[in-house]
Amino acid sequence: MLFIWGPAVTLLPLTPVVDADLAPADTTHAARALVPRVVSAVARRGALLRRAATRMPLVSQVSDRRYQRRLAEHASQLPLPSVDQLEVLVAMNDAGVAVRPANLPAEVIDAADGLVELLRRKNVDEPCVKATPRELAVDPTLFTWGLSDHLLDLAECHIGLPVRYLGMEVKRELVQSAAGRNHEVVRRWHLDHEDRRIFKVIVYLSDVDAGAGPFGFIHQTHSAAIRGSRGLDLRGVPDDKMDAVVPRNQWTQVTGPRMTSVLVDTGQVFHRVFPPTETERYSVTFAYSSRSPYYAYSRLMLPRRAIEQLRERLSPRQWDALCVGRTRRSRAS
Repeated sequence: MLFIWGPAVTLLPLTPVVDADLAPADTTHAARALVPRVVSAVARRGALLRRAATRMPLVSQVSDRRYQRRLAEHASQLPLPSVDQLEVLVAMNDAGVAVRPANLPAEVIDAADGLVELLRRKNVDEPCVKATPRELAVDPTLFTWGLSDHLLDLAECHIGLPVRYLGMEVKRELVQSAAGRNHEVVRRWHLDHEDRRIFKVIVYLSDVDAGAGPFGFIHQTHSAAIRGSRGLDLRGVPDDKMDAVVPRNQWTQVTGPRMTSVLVDTGQVFHRVFPPTETERYSVTFAYSSRSPYYAYSRLMLPRRAIEQLRERLSPRQWDALCVGRTRRSRAS
């Protein structure tokens, strides 16, 4: 059994600059380091625009019909969920989020703890530090757990189509302001834009209270009502603007002990990371989409060579979920 019921939700009322003094060689190195970030930012912006285009009246009619046809064609092939999985799916359909204690195998927890220790040792002046793809590949146990049949079943039942495993992210949220940094968007209310429907599983790798950067979300009912609202920057809505449309007493923070898991559709539900004020937060996120997302983050995936080395260990379904050979930008659903 992967998830069981448990009290874990608390409802609370509630671009880098190159230094001009750098030596020419250092400036060149810094400029080259920025290129991947710029390319990624442009690609993400393109994905946001493509998703927005599918909501335009004329485009949406054609796109929606094609999408509904694909859902109907795959409906008879969906996995049959267990009772526990069905409870998770019902909660996600209602609130957009399901919170459960996670029951990870011992070897998976050991792999996660190793990455936590790696991140803890990093001396950084950033609001958030993440394990790199190369660091994740040293011990792929945690990564391959994201390909477990029970997770693929949940993702496929929620998304309604064959799923793509987008990968995973292990991160450390520091007690550090994100103002003026790229990470500021994550700490504001936003929607993800990888696909029409997204399935993510966030597992806390440390105890998380209100001062440790809890995951926050706005109930599906309210999120649905304001999705696409004019005047809201869906890439990052500050608290004062969100408070004007959804009162603070309707915002939810998910607190809980280490191994609390949050299952959420981050493309449908407004969400954020509340800034840690007292304690750092460690977590891992597993992400899934359909096989034709608007965008797939390369930083969530292991290096190509490491993926190829996993092939003999994976079932055909697991290998197919990796969509090896597909580009980061895929056709829209």
